[in-house]
Amino acid sequence: MGPVAVVDVRGHELRIARSAGMAPSHHNSQPWSLAVAADRVEVWVEPDRRPGVSDPDGRQALIGVGAALYAIRLELGELGYATRVEPFPDPARPELVAQVAVAAGDPPAPLEHRLWQQLPRRRTVRTRMRSEVDQATRRALALHVAVEGCGLRWIEAAEDRRALAALVALAEREQQQDPRVLGELAQWTAAEALESGVGVPAYALGPVGEALHAAEFPLRDFRGGGRQPDLSVLRPEPDPAVAVLITAEDQPLDRLQAGQALMRLLLAATAEGLAASYLNQPLEQPGLRHQVRSDLALPGTPQLVLRLGRPAGVWPPAPPRRPPAELIRD
Repeated sequence: MGPVAVVDVRGHELRIARSAGMAPSHHNSQPWSLAVAADRVEVWVEPDRRPGVSDPDGRQALIGVGAALYAIRLELGELGYATRVEPFPDPARPELVAQVAVAAGDPPAPLEHRLWQQLPRRRTVRTRMRSEVDQATRRALALHVAVEGCGLRWIEAAEDRRALAALVALAEREQQQDPRVLGELAQWTAAEALESGVGVPAYALGPVGEALHAAEFPLRDFRGGGRQPDLSVLRPEPDPAVAVLITAEDQPLDRLQAGQALMRLLLAATAEGLAASYLNQPLEQPGLRHQVRSDLALPGTPQLVLRLGRPAGVWPPAPPRRPPAELIRD
């Protein structure tokens, strides 16, 4: 019997944190931190970093942490390690979302390597996109989601699209009339947030005001209807490709799975030249979230509504990111 390989990933902690930091999160809040030991990586949620008005129960924060967890899995695999995820390992510490055990492994498979390559390339694109996503690509993306224990329903039937579009538009209108929501959006687009490495910069906002609200599926208006001369005034595409990411239930583990499935989907889409943005407004209101499930006859709980397509213009620059060293817990 040969010697047992010694595993110690501590020398890679900044690299691991950098990849984790590339994950998407609600309002780019990045509500996570890491603790790196020799043979494991702990992944923590930071509740104080979540946007509390639109995410009062931390559901979207957990989805973001799940996306960061998937990026960590890819990075460790790229480093040649085998990983095993233990979700919520300590009931006494509910903010410890997952522990990733690390062991000696093999070089990454070509698929995982290709997904890893997309980490710095992935973007949330809110500007106009070409919505043609062929059926083979739709099936492939659904399979990526299924591997992570979730489902993906493409919204294609005219009746389903009308129902979902109406709920997105209703939720957007209600949020634009809520001063608490508008205050929170202002907070996450302010210079102070951007300077600290979080939030949504002006170049990533996409259409605003009338151009946005007239769309079939209105994206979130981060400017509260205000006009900005440096932002796109073009309406989003009239017939976006839309999909709903679904989990079996709605427990913390389901939300963590949803985040991992989301990240895998986004990286696979990026590899095909696709980008995504979100139509999550109705999922942030319990009554409308239930209605999304009912109206679409979904077999599980809707966790995310995604708009996918090929950007019509140039891809936006990378959004702000917290410094990798800041993500490492003491």
